[in-house]
Amino acid sequence: MEKKIKVFCDSNIIFSAIYTDFKGSYPSLIIKLAEKGFFQIYFSHLVELEVKYNITKKIPEKIHIAEKIFKKFNKLKDILLEIDILKNLTEKDRIILSTAIYYRMDFFITGNIKDFSYLINKKLGNTLIITPADFFHTQC
Repeated sequence: MEKKIKVFCDSNIIFSAIYTDFKGSYPSLIIKLAEKGFFQIYFSHLVELEVKYNITKKIPEKIHIAEKIFKKFNKLKDILLEIDILKNLTEKDRIILSTAIYYRMDFFITGNIKDFSYLINKKLGNTLIITPADFFHTQC
């Protein structure tokens, strides 16, 4: 049996998919393919809190969709690793990326180019940091 790819989604990926009603965006396509079993999606407690906060603030009528999405995927305990290359990130972003690295995710998908630009397409441990478009074009 083939091992499924382990994908950790940053909060902006899940938020974007919900915001666009799962239509026409790379985050939407990634969520839909994971639901069909092409790979496994993981998230952390902090990701869940951030998504729910942003949805409650910006599109509160969709909070029930977030609840359903989080029940479908795998929740991990937040971990903070002290890694020099992550020192330029906010503590929240360090925790989220550290969690993906600690649990040996194959990919960390983020649309947050502003904060993660210097890490895009770099591999830290087992984890490749990648944009949703690059993930879709290379893995799907």
